[in-house]
Amino acid sequence: MGDLAVLDTLSKSEAWPGAEVLSSSELSGGSTSLRHFIQTLDDAGLLVRVRDEADWRFEIGRMTRESRASLLFENVKDYPGQRVFTNGLCDTNAIGLALGLGFGTGRRVLVAEAKKRIATPVKPRIVSTGPVLENIVPARGIDLRKLPVPHWSEHDAGRYLGTWHINVTKHPETGSRNVGVYRMQLLGPRQATVSASPRSHLGRHFAIAEKAGQPLPMAVAIGVSETVLMAAAAAYPDAVDEYELAGALQREAIPLIQCETVNLEVPAQSEIVIEGLIQPGVRVQDGPYFDYTGKPNTNPSAFLFEATRLMFRSNPIFRGTSIGVAGAEDHQLFAFLAELNLVDFHGSRLKQMVQNVLLKRRLFGAFQFSGKLGALLGGGKRQASALGCHRAPRS
Repeated sequence: MGDLAVLDTLSKSEAWPGAEVLSSSELSGGSTSLRHFIQTLDDAGLLVRVRDEADWRFEIGRMTRESRASLLFENVKDYPGQRVFTNGLCDTNAIGLALGLGFGTGRRVLVAEAKKRIATPVKPRIVSTGPVLENIVPARGIDLRKLPVPHWSEHDAGRYLGTWHINVTKHPETGSRNVGVYRMQLLGPRQATVSASPRSHLGRHFAIAEKAGQPLPMAVAIGVSETVLMAAAAAYPDAVDEYELAGALQREAIPLIQCETVNLEVPAQSEIVIEGLIQPGVRVQDGPYFDYTGKPNTNPSAFLFEATRLMFRSNPIFRGTSIGVAGAEDHQLFAFLAELNLVDFHGSRLKQMVQNVLLKRRLFGAFQFSGKLGALLGGGKRQASALGCHRAPRS
């Protein structure tokens, strides 16, 4: 079931003007890759390696929700040779390690250092090759069901491909790039939903493309460095590149490779990259999905994504998470971003202020309740986008 048939395998791609070549250490993973972070957690005694067989249907999600440790599932039922990593940012220690700080760095020092870093954005660099190019599958051979995508919860309508990943798009007219996190439900071999608010950057990009009768190119990168995920989940000003924020957080330029079937750039050290198009004039149902409030919600007007190319590292690690539990890693990330003033949820200013205060004080149960109350007052509409909740762009 999980055997990935690779029709075209490359160890490196042809260089293009201005592209750099990754060093041997970067080609093997690099100090800012997901694999390096997992090893760092292991060295610090914060990683639990689950070697017994774990079922992708419900069991991985249940174990993720019940644990407060970082988990690496090394024996996924039906998927030999593939792994699943969850709960990477489970607490302050893990967030500090993701930023390259020492084990035991206090919260105040962590936040102060992060604030200092983000004041100086670091532009990404284009490279000619990367680990994600180890295996390439063209459109005709793609079957996303061959990736170990968990069915996270009994409350979910299906398997969610995108829960802790990045979505990359560009403004169809200006070409400005956006890197966000928008949940994605797996629908078939090449199809998945994209659940984005109309007010989000991606929603705005698609509205312009759809008005012109054109699909919107999009790339999905799974298993990126945690700093890239942090930046993608942050409320960052429109037309400002999230890759620069990620570079600032890790004090090192993000190496990017050029996609082949879409004019987009993705992290060269990603575990998995899916290129494709969001189709105009089509809406599909996403969900129910167990979201950050601890309740299932449905988006009846999600976009439809169709894959055109798949790239992945050998023996890939699928990065995802199961949210809906107070204090889970999505809440930990929101709290950290709130302290950096980089969280901005949709809704009234009063609601945003209350949610930011609750996050900064790490009152996660109350934060969940505020989300449920907001949905109730809004007529039950809670169409999820970033990590299971709305994220309003700053302009």
